[in-house]
Amino acid sequence: MKKFFSILLSSAFLFTLAICLTGCKGRVTERQLKNMVEKALEEKYSEEFECSAILNQNPNGSYNCVCYPVSNEKLKFEARIYTDGRFGGDYYPKSIASAELSEAFDNALGNSIGKHLTYAYTAGGPDDDETAQRIASREFSLEFFLKRYQDCYNMEGSKYSIYYTVCVDTSDLVGSFDDEWEAISKALNEVHELGLKYGSDFTFWIDLYFTPPEIYKKCENYLSHNAQLRSGFEANIVGFPQEYNRLIEFAVVYSKNRFSPTKEEYVELRKEID
Repeated sequence: MKKFFSILLSSAFLFTLAICLTGCKGRVTERQLKNMVEKALEEKYSEEFECSAILNQNPNGSYNCVCYPVSNEKLKFEARIYTDGRFGGDYYPKSIASAELSEAFDNALGNSIGKHLTYAYTAGGPDDDETAQRIASREFSLEFFLKRYQDCYNMEGSKYSIYYTVCVDTSDLVGSFDDEWEAISKALNEVHELGLKYGSDFTFWIDLYFTPPEIYKKCENYLSHNAQLRSGFEANIVGFPQEYNRLIEFAVVYSKNRFSPTKEEYVELRKEID
């Protein structure tokens, strides 16, 4: 029944989208809208992009689009375009930085918690001409991104929040609950050191999901088609309304010496996971 309603809602959205895009006067087609956002991104970053989906219309009349550089289909991000061709901005710089932060975490974690997916979302990021020029000239880096963030937003100090979502395949677990906590805390410490190297004191917020293999596959599929996590991602894992307890949340603030949950708390929470 849930699947039926999901398909029904998706069909209704696509039908509504088609009406909104074409309108009574036939203003613009979905393909034209995709072409416009691809052209705008290419002009901005001097590389070729693909728009894989039109998501929704914003209150200001622009549309959210899922895009990626042709050179890297996994590097998905959202961009905004108006039906008259005006460009509404994008999250490409954040996507590049988030991918590097995901990789840094995964490299530090290794195979200590088995098969898993990592998605990183940064608290903010620049979307200005200088950043675009850096990307176009292949001079963009995580260090530049973090320093430019502080400059653009007039941030006091070097605080910066990173939101990690980690989805673990429970059929491939390799250690004890204690080992998991140790591995995750070690990985976060290493990413934190990387941030300090670039002048940023990272704070981490983590959603750690433990899923059976069939749900893990759904999460893989979701991330292969979407640029950001929305309510549908968690609904795949815990059900809607919620049926399962598969989440452990972390909050790590180094400046306040706060690491929650502690190892003992983590072990108790893991025992309660469905």
